[in-house]
Amino acid sequence: MNSSNQYLNLNKDLWHECLESSYGFLRASWPRNWLGMPVVLLECLRFLNLQENNVSDAGRSMLKAAKSVASEIEKHAENLSELKEPKYHNRLHFADALTSMSVQLAILVELKKDASQDWMVCALLACIAHDFVHPGKVNLVESEIEQQSVNFLKPILDSHSVPDEWQKIIDTVIVRSDFSIVHQNHAQVAGKAFEWNLEWLCVLLNEADVMASASSKYGPVLGDSLAQEWRLIDFPLHSSVASLEGRKNFLKQLIFSSPSSLVLGLGEKISKEILTINS
Repeated sequence: MNSSNQYLNLNKDLWHECLESSYGFLRASWPRNWLGMPVVLLECLRFLNLQENNVSDAGRSMLKAAKSVASEIEKHAENLSELKEPKYHNRLHFADALTSMSVQLAILVELKKDASQDWMVCALLACIAHDFVHPGKVNLVESEIEQQSVNFLKPILDSHSVPDEWQKIIDTVIVRSDFSIVHQNHAQVAGKAFEWNLEWLCVLLNEADVMASASSKYGPVLGDSLAQEWRLIDFPLHSSVASLEGRKNFLKQLIFSSPSSLVLGLGEKISKEILTINS
């Protein structure tokens, strides 16, 4: 992968430009010449300087598990026809979320001057697996699909001997990535300084999950993709989610409260887009 000047290449602390150019780089290969999730993951690890020789035993087990998830995602997609891979919850979404998480983590390391490699690897693992084997449907009960992803993930975590205490964190973070309970996660950290812990990791995943969709450049097309996905299951909102009004309603629901999201200026950019839609 020749990612020079395009993928996760930070220049003069222009974090948002780095993020947006990385989204563009992913789309240049999607879907016909897709890079593959293993390659995307390796680039994220390179960007964050996370390697098997500079993490703990627990971190090493999570890193190996993340690589296995990346490979399994591609194998699962190969078993589906192009028509059956979800229109939104697909490998491009996984790569968008992983890219977003990587940029967030890099910003936090710079802000705190304190990198916790184990928590960073945990964040990448939870992120790449948060929609693992997504069926392209919607939850009928809270966190239904997220729990299914946790269930699919568990054999991989066990096979790499990921410690139980980290498995519990990963499970909780994924289950709490249900969009309907995001506000609860942000409420848990309101007024608190960032720490490498479960509460903040839930928020980081919530933000990474929707960051590409929040982009004024790439979000509207992702809204179209979600509409197509929902149309296939006859979910009522398919007819409005990609409209200007649907876009505005989506943007109004978004919460970005992490220090990394403030550096990226996401709140201001979302407010600006809402004003543009209203005008």
